[in-house]
Amino acid sequence: MEIVRIHVEKSFLGEFQKCLTYAFSEFGTKTVRRWNSEYAKIRHRLELMPESYSFVPELLKWRKYRGATIMKNFKVIYFYDEEKNEVRIIDLWDLRQDPSKLRVRARKIEKTVYL
Repeated sequence: MEIVRIHVEKSFLGEFQKCLTYAFSEFGTKTVRRWNSEYAKIRHRLELMPESYSFVPELLKWRKYRGATIMKNFKVIYFYDEEKNEVRIIDLWDLRQDPSKLRVRARKIEKTVYL
């Protein structure tokens, strides 16, 4: 079995950095280490089993986008391209937000063409 290549989009990196900055300022380095540890576990699982997480309900119409929960209240949004054997991590959602805001972000994801 070949390990899946992971590509991380700038949109995800920006959101992830915001979360780490907030976690550090409010809770300290221990929480930042937990964020990084959970993210590393998700990446490792995606390398081995890219289809192991469930589809994202807000994006279910496409049955392409999946989400991995991180730190209980956040979801790493990604999709798996079988032809390229690649996972693209595209966004990070705060699940405590208003559902309408998540739907707006979902529409943005749907319209984006990932190369």
